[in-house]
Amino acid sequence: MIETKTRKSIGVVLWQGKSLIDNERIMLVATGILDSTTANRKTGDMIQTYILRRDMHPMFARRLGEDKSICGDCKHKEYSTCYVNLCHGPIAVFKAFHDGAYRPWQAEDISLFQDRYVRFGTYGDPAAVPFEVWETIAKASKGYTGYTHQWKKCDQRLQKYCMASVDSIKGFNKEFFQAQLMGWRTFRVRENLENELLENEFMCPASKEAGVKTNCEHCRACSGTSSKTNKNPVIMLHVGMESMGMRQKYIQIMKKIRDKKKYRRDYDAERKEFKKVCPY
Repeated sequence: MIETKTRKSIGVVLWQGKSLIDNERIMLVATGILDSTTANRKTGDMIQTYILRRDMHPMFARRLGEDKSICGDCKHKEYSTCYVNLCHGPIAVFKAFHDGAYRPWQAEDISLFQDRYVRFGTYGDPAAVPFEVWETIAKASKGYTGYTHQWKKCDQRLQKYCMASVDSIKGFNKEFFQAQLMGWRTFRVRENLENELLENEFMCPASKEAGVKTNCEHCRACSGTSSKTNKNPVIMLHVGMESMGMRQKYIQIMKKIRDKKKYRRDYDAERKEFKKVCPY
């Protein structure tokens, strides 16, 4: 008889269900929960959570606009100005899931969050997942960070645990003021240092421009209204955006939004062209 070895799980599928954004099938996977070793200098040894389409490769979803299920109408998925590199975490997690590397959630898994910090939405927007899922994790964990670009129309209870991700260019801070009026704490992105800090803001202490004084695990200012601080962090466009040509794309998009010009991609037309060379 040939003996088969049981594969060791490297993560946990915390939740599976329909996206609150468009009802498509998605999943929430936790990595670093069974092994806390990480090479992410900015976040530290936090449990990472990935929100992914269960039925579609992340790159395929991005190309066809089907990542709406997990990213909503975030402007950064339109022209790939998102700081998340799909070739790193998201694709690896998707493949590992379909290879059976992640085990289903078990009731006793809640203990795995004790004395640990969690990053809500390492990839994907927390607004796609029911609030109750995040609340359960938040209550069990030692601390957390979270961000949402869906702050205008998501479950507003997320204000407690997540920051409103707002974008800006010099002289145009409309999203910041809108989110603040709605009761959100904000995490604002600016294109350069000439875009000055606004009232009640401070530079993200884990950022390069602030001297990398700490990391997310130890700072935890980005934990919504439950944070000990009422001030709002600000960060420059992520390192690497310049070399990838993303900085200019970001500025172009923000100028179009400011000037009320069309910037959304025509996914229906792109899908028709894509099918000509890659039927699916």
